[in-house]
Amino acid sequence: MIEQAVILCGGRATRLNDSARYKPALETPKPLLEVGGMPFVTYSIRWLLGIGVKKIYLLVLHKKDTFEYLEKLFDTKVTCIESSHDVDNVVTSINELDVNFFLLNGDCYPIMDWRAFLDTSNPRVAVKPVGRDAGCAVVSKWDIRESIVSVQNIAAMRSLYPEYIIEGGLHIGTQQGLQRARVYMDTVVFGQ
Repeated sequence: MIEQAVILCGGRATRLNDSARYKPALETPKPLLEVGGMPFVTYSIRWLLGIGVKKIYLLVLHKKDTFEYLEKLFDTKVTCIESSHDVDNVVTSINELDVNFFLLNGDCYPIMDWRAFLDTSNPRVAVKPVGRDAGCAVVSKWDIRESIVSVQNIAAMRSLYPEYIIEGGLHIGTQQGLQRARVYMDTVVFGQ
């Protein structure tokens, strides 16, 4: 089973920076936007820790200080790492990172059997039934180091890694996606 994860939390959320976006969201990194009463990324962190992932690295490019409370909240199991625009190099320089690890975009939440997806030692890409990647994959650190894949292009990994079809997923990259995630969490997860 995969025991480590990297969550990419570095974007500036430019697609959400429009006139429809309210002021607190302009100042809040996308993975920390409130969905169902909690920061969006904490749903993924809780799932991963709940199924046995032992260490999660959050790669943060902007406003790293706003993520650091998660290190305290989840004890030593979550570590924030300052990223750069060369994300592949940042990932491969994490000495403690296992050869194969779970990679997730911080603004995505795959709807799947997380344990089954991570119960492998081989790379794979989660794909929605509509044929689009779900923003997550089990990735080989060596493939990144050799420039075979890039953590910034999960969709391209589909040409190299086997696909794993999942139920669907949430993506808060747009205002509509953020609203769908809020409705999903309120109705499906919390039953309100």
